[in-house]
Amino acid sequence: MILILGGGLAGMSTAMHLGKREHLVLEAATMPGGLCRTRDVDGFLFDYTGHLLHLRDERIIRLVDELLPDAFETIERDARIRTHGVTLPFPFQANLHGLPREVVSDCLVGFSESLARPIPDDPETSFEEWSLAVFGRGISDTFMLPYNCKLFRRRPAEMTADWVSWAVPKPTLREVVDGALGVRNEGMGYNSTFRYPRQGGIGVLPEAVAARVEHMRLGQRVTEVDLDRRVVRTEGGESHDYDELVMTLPLPAFLRMARGGPQGLADKAARLDWSVVACWNLGIERPGVADGAHWIYFPDADTPFYRAGVPTNFSAGVAPPGTSSLYVEFGLPRGQRPDRERLERAARAALEREGILLPDDKILASDWIVIDPGYVIFDAERQRVMDEVVPQLEEFGVHLIGRYGAWTYSYMERALLDGLEVARRLEQGVGHGV
Repeated sequence: MILILGGGLAGMSTAMHLGKREHLVLEAATMPGGLCRTRDVDGFLFDYTGHLLHLRDERIIRLVDELLPDAFETIERDARIRTHGVTLPFPFQANLHGLPREVVSDCLVGFSESLARPIPDDPETSFEEWSLAVFGRGISDTFMLPYNCKLFRRRPAEMTADWVSWAVPKPTLREVVDGALGVRNEGMGYNSTFRYPRQGGIGVLPEAVAARVEHMRLGQRVTEVDLDRRVVRTEGGESHDYDELVMTLPLPAFLRMARGGPQGLADKAARLDWSVVACWNLGIERPGVADGAHWIYFPDADTPFYRAGVPTNFSAGVAPPGTSSLYVEFGLPRGQRPDRERLERAARAALEREGILLPDDKILASDWIVIDPGYVIFDAERQRVMDEVVPQLEEFGVHLIGRYGAWTYSYMERALLDGLEVARRLEQGVGHGV
């Protein structure tokens, strides 16, 4: 028996690709999908939060096309950055035109100096050191460091860079100079295009995957895992034996509920850190909010949120005609709950100051989503814990996958791939107890 903890994309992908192997998915919620879900609030469809499908792997492209033929539209990204009172195209490092001249000068000089530096390959290099080596002081101080400090709620000097090096492109000197002179650099980075459903929100994807999963039980919250006896117990008092366990739940919670097995798992859980994402969703009685932007980054300290997105600028099917939908994301430290009234006041004032909302805009729908854990904090402690627990748990038949199971920085395609790849390994007998 292969037991799968968590009915998000990674867990359901595992089940879908296991073929005839005996398996069961246990999901705590009353609906599948994990954080890849959509909910309807007064006719507005809000995702948890911005969920855009970036596909590069041919296996997942074929899978999505098979599951939902012609359901997705491919959209060219229109992402922007709002800083120093100006709006720039994304990515920042290649589109400096419009910033104050002294800022542009600092960015150009710093980047040119960085060209003589090697890109650090030490896994414990801090994010701040990595950014300075790759982009120089000006770009780092103006965008890279303040934005990620708002996102993760940690000082960049305390974080490692192993989560980001694959995702953030280093432009050429010509691209940086061109961008500073007003020649727009487009199509850079892994997310230059994305797919989104023509109708409905991103929840159509997990719904299609769930339709292929025969053995899944909802409302089954796991409370204990006996690693020695290979038994999972649920809140309702049920017990499930397993030979192999595919684990997609948040890793710190799993380590705390584990019994037997390697020593000190609960102590290792205490060494892992994360941020909380609080998202305010708004339905607005006006079309065309934010002048067509899909999402906007806000690195400046006087703006309380780090990102705002406008789903109606890339999908007409997520809101009633003649309206706009907007999501505003705040980063909070672990353990902090959002003061919603205070954040709404501060966010409304900032949105009006930035010209995204007008003073007389009527709010038709207001909704909060709190994601805890939100973003995994990459630091030296995380590296050490993962180096220890991954091989230890594999000895007890436990396979960590997905954003939260593998405790990593991830995305929808990677979740689907994690499930496919662990299923293939288990089908081939690559595991302990198979």
